[in-house]
Amino acid sequence: MAHEHPDILKVFADRYRSSRAGRTGVHTGDFTFDYRKLLKAAHADSAEARNNAEDRLRQAASQSQEKLELKTHLHDINLIYLVRLSREGGEAWLFNHLRESSPTEERRQLADLFESYQETLVPPNYKDAWLSWCLRLAQHAFDGSPVTPFTRDDLAEARELLTVIPRVLTWQGESLIRFASCTICGDSKRLEQLRPRLESSLRQITDGRIQSLEDLGLMEKPRRVFLRGPLRLELPGGTLDLGWLHSPVSISETDIHHTTAIHCDASQVLTVENETTFLELAKLNSDTLLIQTSYPGRAVLALLACLPANLPIHHFGDTDPAGFDILRDLRSRSGRTIQPLHMHHRPLRDSETLQPLDLQIIDRLLADPHMADCHPPLQAMRDSGIKGDFEQESLGRPSLAEWPFYKSDWNAG
Repeated sequence: MAHEHPDILKVFADRYRSSRAGRTGVHTGDFTFDYRKLLKAAHADSAEARNNAEDRLRQAASQSQEKLELKTHLHDINLIYLVRLSREGGEAWLFNHLRESSPTEERRQLADLFESYQETLVPPNYKDAWLSWCLRLAQHAFDGSPVTPFTRDDLAEARELLTVIPRVLTWQGESLIRFASCTICGDSKRLEQLRPRLESSLRQITDGRIQSLEDLGLMEKPRRVFLRGPLRLELPGGTLDLGWLHSPVSISETDIHHTTAIHCDASQVLTVENETTFLELAKLNSDTLLIQTSYPGRAVLALLACLPANLPIHHFGDTDPAGFDILRDLRSRSGRTIQPLHMHHRPLRDSETLQPLDLQIIDRLLADPHMADCHPPLQAMRDSGIKGDFEQESLGRPSLAEWPFYKSDWNAG
């Protein structure tokens, strides 16, 4: 069965498109390409395929008014060694001959698209930044510079992003991202699909002031803190005493910001990484304020900021590298002094081996002076090459007999 070979002229056009001249429109001379390399790129490896390819090129060159030239050896005009496209008018002729848009036309189309959105309505505080961003992208589109997070070969998606970004910037209040996606895109999942490119665009437009959709009130889940313990919230309508409740409750960031005062009668605060362990600890009805959190969200940080400065805070997390990194993040983002609790490396036969990413986290934490108190268990873990018995749940059922709830050698956390 005969195999169909690519059109050698289209292969030549693709090589031109990816060249500096095709990408940027900047020419230093005529565009040339080695004939043998062109045959190889077109898979013209048989005699028949080579003859067909040569016939195609010779016919095109004869119709090009010297825009396309086949350079042959001085003593044998049948031996082609170079294909040349004239700097003057060659690109326009080649792509018109192939009935394709030229690279210059494609760059202009993308630049025109960015320019056409410069007057799109956005909130007044973003108007100048939006205008500058659109014009900058238009210039980059035409001169061949990167247009990240856009791609040059998908005008439809670029148009969609340019339509969605202003709608996101004008969103009012807090909503779940899927609800906002239905309203903005007519598809509950589309904002999540566009999220990496949307957030990259928002960072560019605002010089990093907006880092994520959450900064504009579009959230994957409500900003809430899950807690249990002696806490009283003074609200405009009265006092809410959470200490009366036996089970954990969820308080929104909005409610925390609406309090006029927060009173905490707890002897200490314990943040707990895993919800399963948190729920077991909550059953004890201790005088400890329990807060469930892994990497802290804004509601958790808002509550920690409202607690008395002299109130002791401990964090009880898993003792794998990620567990210690959560403690680092809690300390860094809350600005509070937070002590580790029960966070020691516990050797365990046949436990999970440390992966390259685990080792990267450990090395980063070992180099962090703010995590110096955790360096011994981290070094022990690294030396062992295993995560050990790292899950909180492996410590068993907690007891109210004494703080910190577990009668074991791990109480020295």
